[in-house]
Amino acid sequence: MPSLAALEEEGAEGRLWLRSLVRLRWVAIVAQLVTLGFASRMLRSPIVALPLVGVTAVLLLGNLVAQRTLRRGEGVRAGRLFAELALDVGVLTAYFCLAGGPENPFTALYFIHVALGAIVLPARAATGLAAFTLGCYAFTNVFSLPLELGHHWVSERRLVQAGHFVAFVLTVVTVTTLVSALAQARRERERMLQAARERSAATDRLRALGTLAAGAAHELNTPLSTVGLRLRRVARRYSDADTVADVDAMRGQLERCAQIVERLLVGAGDPSASDIDRYTALELVAETTRWWSVGSGLEVRVLDHAERSCIEVPRVAFTQALVNLLENAREAQLDTAPALPIEVVVELVDKIVTVKVIDHGCGLPKEPHRVGDPFFTTKASGTGLGVFVARAVADGTGGGLRYATADGRTEAIWWFPAVEC
Repeated sequence: MPSLAALEEEGAEGRLWLRSLVRLRWVAIVAQLVTLGFASRMLRSPIVALPLVGVTAVLLLGNLVAQRTLRRGEGVRAGRLFAELALDVGVLTAYFCLAGGPENPFTALYFIHVALGAIVLPARAATGLAAFTLGCYAFTNVFSLPLELGHHWVSERRLVQAGHFVAFVLTVVTVTTLVSALAQARRERERMLQAARERSAATDRLRALGTLAAGAAHELNTPLSTVGLRLRRVARRYSDADTVADVDAMRGQLERCAQIVERLLVGAGDPSASDIDRYTALELVAETTRWWSVGSGLEVRVLDHAERSCIEVPRVAFTQALVNLLENAREAQLDTAPALPIEVVVELVDKIVTVKVIDHGCGLPKEPHRVGDPFFTTKASGTGLGVFVARAVADGTGGGLRYATADGRTEAIWWFPAVEC
C-alpha cells in the first residue's frame, strides 16, 4: 500500500497505481462504447450521441497521455493521481448529465472512484476527491437531460432493473478487487516487516559475536607473542636439523594464527569497509588457496578462465570468505570423497568475474533456499556464518552467491562485477 512519502519522493508507487488505473480505464472505454451502441435506439435524437462519443474520446485521450507517462518512466505524484481520478469522475458526470442524471442506475459507479481515491491518495486528497464527487453528483441533479427509455423494444421496468443489476455487479466486483488487493498488500508488508525483524535479530547476534571475536583476538595476541619469543629462544639454543625444521614449521603455523587473529579483528568491525581496492581475481584466489591447502592438507586445483580480470573487494574479508567456502567444501566431502581435490574455477562472463568452489560431497541440505541465512547450519558444531559472510562480501560489491548441484558435484558460485585493472 503506497504511502504519501513514497509518492512524493520517488513516484514509484504512483506509477504502479497509474498503471492499474489505465487498465481500468480501457475496460471503462470499451464498456461505454458498448453501452452507446446498445442505448442508441433509446435516444430521442441521434444528435445526443455525438456529445457522448466526444466524452469517451476525452477519456481515451487522457488514457493515452497516462500511458505516455508510464512509457517515459516518469514519477507519478499524489497530485497527478488526484487529477486522473478527477478526470474519471468528470467524464462520468458528463455522461450522466446527458443520460438522465441521478435517474441513471449507473451513478453507483461514483462509489468506485471514491473508494479508489481513499486507497491511493493521502487523506486530504482523498477527502477532496470525495467532495468533488459529491459536487458532481449534485450537479447532475440540477443540469441533466431526461432518461428516455420508451423508444426501446425492452420495457422500461426491465431496463431499469437490468441497469441497477449491472451497476451493482460492477461496483461489487471492482470494490472487492480493490479491497482484496489492499489486504494482500498489507499481508505482504507484514511479511516483509517480520523478515526485517528477523534480520535485525540476526544482525544483533552477529554484533554480539563480533564483540566476542574482538575480545578473543585481543586475548590471543599475548600468548601468541609469548610463543613467538620462546620459539626464537629455542632456535638460538639448538641448531640441529630436526629442531630447525620443527621451529620453522611452528613459526609458519604461528604466522597463520596471527593472520587469523587479524581477520577476527577486522571481522569484528566492518569488513566491507576495510582495505577496499582493486585486485586481480586470480591472484587473490591463488594466494588464499595456497596457504589454506597447506594447513588443511587437501589439494586445491585452481583453473583460470578470467584472463587476469580485476575485482574491487576488501582483501581481508574476501580472503576470509573464500576460506569459509573452502572449509565448507572440505567438510562436505569428508565422508564421500576425502581424497579428491577441491576445484576453484575463476571465470569471466559478460563483465562478471565468477569464482566457483566445487566439491564432490554430500550436496545441498533439504532446505537449499536457507543456505546463507545467518546461524542456519547442518553441521553439529557449525555457526552458519561462513556462507553468510561470503554472500555479504559479494553483495557489498554488487555481486552475489548461490549454490547449484549437478553430476554429483556441488558448486558455490560467487560472482563480482569486473573492473578495470
